[in-house]
Amino acid sequence: MMKRFFLMFMSLCMLGLAVPVMADDVKTVESLLKEKTEAVLKILKENDKENDIDEQVKKNKIMEIVGPIIDFELMAKLTLGKTNWGKLSEKQKTEFVSLFVERLKRSYLDKSSFYDDEKIVYKPGFLKGNKVHVPVDIISDDKPIELLYKFYKSGRGWMAYDIEINGVSLIKSYQAQFTEVLKSGTAEDLLISLKKPVEN
Repeated sequence: MMKRFFLMFMSLCMLGLAVPVMADDVKTVESLLKEKTEAVLKILKENDKENDIDEQVKKNKIMEIVGPIIDFELMAKLTLGKTNWGKLSEKQKTEFVSLFVERLKRSYLDKSSFYDDEKIVYKPGFLKGNKVHVPVDIISDDKPIELLYKFYKSGRGWMAYDIEINGVSLIKSYQAQFTEVLKSGTAEDLLISLKKPVEN
């Protein structure tokens, strides 16, 4: 009897710790993503002759907008996976997160500079377990780019932890690269590779 009571009590405690995700949360994430995207687009369009701004200033402004809703540190850990993450020392983990976050930010900012007034189509978001996914299409003269933003609810609010580009997960793409490095090399080799500049 006491054992059953204890199990019931623990179950209730776990339910209390779980972060509930409701259908209304989908609308919240949709609005958040659209608000941030439109704010970034406004800055990207401020490059006409009458209102030109310094490239670095522009990048700083963009990161101020999107930085708070992207969990860069979680993304860093997810790219390694549980097994590979365990192979790193505490010092290496700290350095890896720092290097990866810097690379991810730089990649995002560099790619944002290629925006050329393409049409953005926001599609209805949907629940995926306790996560919210929001599809967005970028319509250009060439082939449309299909994006899928993945959000989870943290203590800091809704945050993006992955993005798919034409069906390819950013996290899984990096994960494949890092796993390959660690198969034939060491954690130090991985850190060295992250320090090398990346071609756009």
